[in-house]
Amino acid sequence: MKKIVSLLLCVVLTISLTACSGSGKEADPGQGTASGGGGEVTLTMWAHQNEPWNAAYTDAIASFEAENEGIHIQLELFPYDEFEAKVQTSLIDGEGGADIYEMWGGWALDFTPHNTLLAMPDDFAARIQEETYAPTYGALMNEGKLYGVPLEFNIENGAMLVNLGLLEANELEVPTTWEELKSAAVAGTVYDGNVFQVKGFDFVNWDSVPYYFLSLILQQGSNYLTEDGRFDVTTKEAKKAFDELAAMVTEDKVTDLEGLTGGGDLEGYQQLFAGRCMMVPRGPWTISEGIESFGMELGKDFDYAAMPWYGEKQGFASETGWSLAVSASCKEQEAAMKFIEYLYEDEVMLDLNIRCTQIPSKRSLAESAEYQEAMPYTKVLVDILDQAQFIGTFNTDRLKETVNDTFVGYCSGDYASVDEAVEDLNTKLNAILE
Repeated sequence: MKKIVSLLLCVVLTISLTACSGSGKEADPGQGTASGGGGEVTLTMWAHQNEPWNAAYTDAIASFEAENEGIHIQLELFPYDEFEAKVQTSLIDGEGGADIYEMWGGWALDFTPHNTLLAMPDDFAARIQEETYAPTYGALMNEGKLYGVPLEFNIENGAMLVNLGLLEANELEVPTTWEELKSAAVAGTVYDGNVFQVKGFDFVNWDSVPYYFLSLILQQGSNYLTEDGRFDVTTKEAKKAFDELAAMVTEDKVTDLEGLTGGGDLEGYQQLFAGRCMMVPRGPWTISEGIESFGMELGKDFDYAAMPWYGEKQGFASETGWSLAVSASCKEQEAAMKFIEYLYEDEVMLDLNIRCTQIPSKRSLAESAEYQEAMPYTKVLVDILDQAQFIGTFNTDRLKETVNDTFVGYCSGDYASVDEAVEDLNTKLNAILE
């Protein structure tokens, strides 16, 4: 899961844990009637705290309620680090909960086999599968049924933030090949003794190490999964990919392990905005923070550039990102589905993704002139979305934790060779499938 860690994270709405009932609630008769003559309905929606997303949801809820008299959406927000556990407890253990859940797509794998989420109507599900990119709904599928609506195309591959001031200071151009990337990273790295003053290329973070490990395998024409869905990261392509990334830490020394081991005051992309990193591969969601929190100007102070491909084949893995789902225990499923379908409408989804600097899950919106005019810097990503494959039906948080732990261990000398490291990694990755 893409961990959205931001200086902007704050509570913009009051969190009301005591109001969570896990089912739509009808108001007292004296409160009025809903459309169609029934009592008013209040649906509880849970989401994670993130300022742009929360503000966009709030406005969408207000518009929906104005168009649907008698249906009210009560939005309740939770810190990201607590949110997954809250969702799991409510859906699996049945302790409280909501009617509508915002959830990271990969989490759905824990719920869809247990009938805790409402399957989307067949006609609506068919529309979604036809209109959106395959990775955006892959984790929402189970036995031919779709259990949620994808809002975005989650992508952490294919593009990088570049500090233009640092690039210019080193008389460097934005690299267009992998070798140019490594050379520029070395040239842009600055030390004071053994302490980094500027990291040339900081890819060491929760998302980028696993994503680029997998993408470097794919770009060599190989795969990290076998035909029967098991992991195989012991191939020569996987060893080369793992060693290639590790060498940038241990040999080229263009970054360190701080992004995974802790100790830094800012994440790598935030350090780039603060002038302490020259290049950082991250998703487009980081751009708004550079502008709003650091006062940077896109195109002048920093840019969002295409990430060079490692091999001749273009390819990368993508997991299902932020989505919406309805609890199977919701008593007002018709009203909940009406709200879900409203957020899937073109105008609403487009506004949500533009305000959150994300890429819409719908192909027509991502490729639209309106979206490209609002977010021209995403073109480097939109142009490669068809090269993505769904990452696979497994818990991606566990995959990332396993890859990152092994990567740190290998870079720290805990393994005698890359062969030993990937053999251990392969065993541990296959264990998460059990």
